[in-house]
Amino acid sequence: MWTMIPSLQDLVQNLQRCFTDPSFISHCQLLLGWVMCSGPHTLYHVAQTIQADSEVSRAQRHPFDRFYNFFSRAAWSVATFGQQLAIDAVVRLKVFGPLYLVVDDTLLHKRGKHVFGLGWFRDAVASTRKRVATASGNNWVVMGLVVPLPLTGCFLCLPLAFRLKMPGKGQTSCAALARELLDEVAAWFPTRDIVLIGDGGYANQAMLTDLPERVIFVGRLHLDAALYDPTPRTKRKGQPGPKAKKGPRLPKPSEAAAKADRNRNGKGSWVWQSVQAVAYGVTRTLQVVSYQAVWPRVLGYTPVQVLVVRDAEGRMEDIALFTTNLTKLPQWVIETFARRWSIEVAFKASKQRMDIEGPQNWCEGSITKLAPWVWLQQSVIAVWYLTVGSTLPEAKEVEELMGPWDSKWSLRHMLQVLRRATLNATININSSDLATLQQSLQTLKNCLLLAA
Repeated sequence: MWTMIPSLQDLVQNLQRCFTDPSFISHCQLLLGWVMCSGPHTLYHVAQTIQADSEVSRAQRHPFDRFYNFFSRAAWSVATFGQQLAIDAVVRLKVFGPLYLVVDDTLLHKRGKHVFGLGWFRDAVASTRKRVATASGNNWVVMGLVVPLPLTGCFLCLPLAFRLKMPGKGQTSCAALARELLDEVAAWFPTRDIVLIGDGGYANQAMLTDLPERVIFVGRLHLDAALYDPTPRTKRKGQPGPKAKKGPRLPKPSEAAAKADRNRNGKGSWVWQSVQAVAYGVTRTLQVVSYQAVWPRVLGYTPVQVLVVRDAEGRMEDIALFTTNLTKLPQWVIETFARRWSIEVAFKASKQRMDIEGPQNWCEGSITKLAPWVWLQQSVIAVWYLTVGSTLPEAKEVEELMGPWDSKWSLRHMLQVLRRATLNATININSSDLATLQQSLQTLKNCLLLAA
């Protein structure tokens, strides 16, 4: 049985109110088992890692039912767990000012005719611009809190709220599920301003209709979006018909870029402006054309600020961004949208390091709880590392073994530090009696066999 280090226990103990006493014990053991598991993260394999001091045959009845029941039957709520963790994260990480939230969806590959919520969805990893690939699995809409990493200019996403996208026609869209998540998270922090960042798939009516005043949306729009002047046409006296609600048609973002290319004297409305922005930890020089417009198809007649962004070095294609706040500078819009990449990094880490696709569960209770639980544990580990873990002696030991390709803020590094600290807490200088040493040797032996 693994020993939880005091610094992690202090964080986990604050989450006890989300569980019953028996469920909380299982939760703590599963967390350590998931971290220390070195093979496929099936529930049986994780449970075997928890009880690594004894070998349990899969062919016989094994005492792991309570770990299976923790997801399928136990009385705990993903939303309550996420809310408590979100509050703890904001307090412990001292997140001041507006809360930066990012939303996106990802596909967890699964197969089997009895798997709840299984469908064929677009696989973003396998798709290209010319070819859309689909795969079987569960599609999850995830909303996370974006926090800055110290002295790096980069950001880390903490997944906190989740919705399962059901397959088939007539089901709630990803954008509508994202709006439910926004309303849910906004209720957790009723006095805080929120900046929501989303890709082009979330720039639609289902997401943006009747957006609260304290929420600013920053997203991407198509280069051929139909935009209009926000100042309505003046109606002549005696002219029949209703009063105009919008002005004349404005150039599409792609047409605005073309107008700026043809503008040689640098005067007028369509001019490239040079902007320096920090994106993905690098200061970049970008060219920007900005203007205000209304986008009736998505936001009705609410004005938005539109930016056409071009890389001065030509390494990226032109993109069009927009925000519902008209007072923000182009530099802020670009840097804010760049934070969206943090959720892509979180998805990759959850699949490669947390093995979120490893469990072979199928019933509704397990499907709707297990994947969110893994993402929430990923956030727990990140909060622990950012507050305490990075200062431990084990962090310095692991950092000395890092290669030039690795980062001390990656989930891989965080897990290495936590595993080493857990081993030091479980097997220490006080483990000197013969029975304890024999048990520790058996534990290490079983762990090596599980890793093989």
